[in-house]
Amino acid sequence: MNVTARSTLVMRRTLPHRSAGSCRWLALGAAAAMAAVVAGCGSSGSSGATAAAPTTQVVTSMSGEKVTVPLKIDRIAEQFPAHTVTDLMLGVGDKLVAIPQNVKTIPFLRKVFPDINSRPELFRNGGKVNMEELLRLRPDVVSTISGGTTLTPFKKAGLPALDMDFNTFPELVPSISLAGKVYGGAAAAKAQEYGDYVNARLSMVQSRLASLPPAQKPSVVHLASYPPLVVDGGTSLIDGWIKLAGGTDSASGVKGTHVTVSMEQLLQWNPDVLIVETPGGDQGLAANTAQSVIENLQRSPGWSGLKAVKSGRVYLNPQGLYPWDRFGPEEALQIQWVARTLHPDLFKDIDIRAEARTFYQKFFGYQVTDADLDQILQVSK
Repeated sequence: MNVTARSTLVMRRTLPHRSAGSCRWLALGAAAAMAAVVAGCGSSGSSGATAAAPTTQVVTSMSGEKVTVPLKIDRIAEQFPAHTVTDLMLGVGDKLVAIPQNVKTIPFLRKVFPDINSRPELFRNGGKVNMEELLRLRPDVVSTISGGTTLTPFKKAGLPALDMDFNTFPELVPSISLAGKVYGGAAAAKAQEYGDYVNARLSMVQSRLASLPPAQKPSVVHLASYPPLVVDGGTSLIDGWIKLAGGTDSASGVKGTHVTVSMEQLLQWNPDVLIVETPGGDQGLAANTAQSVIENLQRSPGWSGLKAVKSGRVYLNPQGLYPWDRFGPEEALQIQWVARTLHPDLFKDIDIRAEARTFYQKFFGYQVTDADLDQILQVSK
């Protein structure tokens, strides 16, 4: 018996006696109800089930690869040391399941995010990793040290991996925006807030230096470590912020990052200004102090004769959650510190201690102390 027949039989057995007019109204009502049922069945058959919400998104890495990553990120593995700080800024530090070697040796980072001590240092010097151990941690995404062939081992293991790092100052804001997009939610909003801050500060620096003649741009060499004597030259991030801050990079002819040169080369450059990095915190080197580099250099023949040394223009580059000069969100402070250092008369209104207080409170929710600032700025006691 079909549905219509069964329904009619039930109506005949259960309805009380009615007049002809009232029966007609009942029949019409039943027909309308049955039509609605049939129409509903037809609609379901023609459109199918409601489409499931997407669970992944395709993003473009900083090195150009199209990568499919989950929309919901709960577990992050970090291959690149400086990007750990970006994770903390974007509020996803609690999602870190693996970090690079020596990141937790940076004193201020441990203070701002004490839980870093409990994260396994799975990525060793050069980004090497035991893939079996990494797979056991089930990361939703791996933030890599670069793109290209670096991604291959992760692809083979079935792990979403992409490069979210930056290598030049103009790439800073896009890289943070990319991380915000990958992590989603509040991270995206914080990335936007950070981008607005960087662009405003950079615009201020550039506007004040716009009419500065080349003769008033001091020559600068950035020293990464010693021994051996390691500098950063042309095409590097360091070369970029030296020029943005109104300096001339004496080492621009030496292309790349972390290039070993001789003391004779430094003596030949004889720069107006020397900026000495605080080494460490990366995969191969524990955190130290910039003063330790200076102490080693002071024993080198010719050091005392350098123009920068004789004029007292040797500066210790700040280190906070990571060295300000390298590949982290503290580049926003670096550009202001360098501009003030090279051109104190043009940036006398910039109080870098006050700016750092505001920055760490705004972007990391951390209230720095005077002792913290002394440590970050490497103030001698």
